[in-house]
Amino acid sequence: MTLPTTVFLVRHAEVHNPQDILYGRLPRYRLSARGLRQARLTGLFLKGRSLDAIYTSPLLRARQTARIVADATKTRSVHQARGLIEVLTSFQGSPNSILKPGFSFYEPPRDPADESMQQVFDRMFAFLRLVTRRHQGGQVALISHADPITITRVGLQGLDLTAASLHSVVYAERSSVTQIRFLPDAMPQLSYFDPASLLAGR
Repeated sequence: MTLPTTVFLVRHAEVHNPQDILYGRLPRYRLSARGLRQARLTGLFLKGRSLDAIYTSPLLRARQTARIVADATKTRSVHQARGLIEVLTSFQGSPNSILKPGFSFYEPPRDPADESMQQVFDRMFAFLRLVTRRHQGGQVALISHADPITITRVGLQGLDLTAASLHSVVYAERSSVTQIRFLPDAMPQLSYFDPASLLAGR
């Protein structure tokens, strides 16, 4: 009998970003003081789960979130995984003021090297398949980023991988948890939790 496997897709917590830019894959973007508090709340939320392992995007903000979650859950097995990294976009380094209604990183593509939503989903789904095989019947946490997590939700819900679909589903807030239960011979079951919303001003 194949047992269900549960994956917790965790978005990293708030980042110290005094220049208010789209930091993308830029290095050395750490968690803010508020982000540290958010990550601790998410760690407490996951504390009752027996995690087999934690996998994290290699970017600093994700690794810091992963370490806080690992400490709270007493999870010793923590690994970096490039499949969980932020979206590759030529908008990286631009001011956040460009994020106006109707803006899209994907439609139309700005640069041939930019990742498409399909490419993001493919790498995220490939990593999900890897960990569900490796930890069949167990529970794992994956620390990633807002668009990769939300694009994964779009794809798993069977929606078209378009900007419109991206804005039609629950968007992963900072330090949120998107739970996916992979069941034998059934569609994945998705749930969403936002432990950091307990902080004032969320």
